Amino acid sequence: MEMVNKGVETRFERIRQDFKAIDLSENRIYGKIPESTGFLKALCLLNLSGNAFTSDIPRSLANLTNLEALDFSSNKLSGQIPQGLSDLSFLSYMNFSHNLLKGPVPKVTRTSSQ
Repeated sequence: MEMVNKGVETRFERIRQDFKAIDLSENRIYGKIPESTGFLKALCLLNLSGNAFTSDIPRSLANLTNLEALDFSSNKLSGQIPQGLSDLSFLSYMNFSHNLLKGPVPKVTRTSSQ
């Protein structure tokens, strides 16, 4: 993967799995959201809003047990929102607006530690 930030090009042989936050919003990125995104176990924030992502939301995102915020708004995503996201106990913010999605938004159920 190649990334350019403030005119500096950086090449990554692979995506590091210990990222805490990924914000690729408003970058005109298109195509499918990779299923491998679900391997980024340390991820707390994922913002892919304002791009042109298509296809379904990967079910593997239900593996992101540390995820607190998820924003996929303003893309071209279709299909249903994976109901497995409702099992993510830290997830407190989700935005799927302005897509072509169908079906219910998962309800996050929190368990009490009493």
